[in-house]
Amino acid sequence: MSLDFSRVKLQLDQDITVVKPTDIAVVSPTELLVCDNRSKIVYLVDSIVGRVVANVSVPGSPRKICIPSERISAVALAGKKVQLLKVGRGTLTLDNVLELDKEVYGIASLNNNLVLSSIDPSCIEMMTLEGKITCKVDNEKAGREVFHSHINLTNSKDGYIFACDRSGNAVTKLDNKLGVMRTYTDPSLQSPRGIISISRDQLLLVCKRNIHRIVLLNTRTGNTTVLLGEQDGLYWPNALTYCHTQRKLFVTSLASSNVQVYKIV
Repeated sequence: MSLDFSRVKLQLDQDITVVKPTDIAVVSPTELLVCDNRSKIVYLVDSIVGRVVANVSVPGSPRKICIPSERISAVALAGKKVQLLKVGRGTLTLDNVLELDKEVYGIASLNNNLVLSSIDPSCIEMMTLEGKITCKVDNEKAGREVFHSHINLTNSKDGYIFACDRSGNAVTKLDNKLGVMRTYTDPSLQSPRGIISISRDQLLLVCKRNIHRIVLLNTRTGNTTVLLGEQDGLYWPNALTYCHTQRKLFVTSLASSNVQVYKIV
């Protein structure tokens, strides 16, 4: 039975210390990948004991990370690159590097493809793991200003992409060909940053700046619910991921070198 996240209680469980984490992803029920933008390192972390088990230096500052296929991850790097990584049990190694013609910010995966958002110009493209672009959406193609800047991405289990637009104060739903389906706007979504899909019906995202909240967006109804806030020890949340097996939410913050861990109780 799926959880109703508007009714669950999340309790701060522990901290995992990693130097300046900027993005995070669940790679297995017991493992996390954590990006460190300043030191240009990606860490493999045992999420049960909170210990770094492997790390690898990447050729650029890692901005965002996703898991396109089993034991393969993709990291959007400053400098118009995407670094593919091979993830083994307790090991992390470099794979191919995709050289791009745009500065990439957000990254997600869909059907073994990558979905990338660029900073200037603001657009979203889908490409294969070999770097071939298959489709894209931009403001010129849409005939209106759909996207503004610094777009974070996530994929849902039922084959959609959701784009979180920091300057546009909105979340946009895209189909598997990157066609714009719906835009969600709400005062509680202002300056959205990290975003993650947690079920077929709901979307979890982080609002940054002076808001200090994680807001739940139901993508069927458009309704929003504040899930976590300052009273839960949350400050300047920047990225998040959820592990269904452990029933834990992992959150990175620009104000801390820790990954905060919230457990459903």
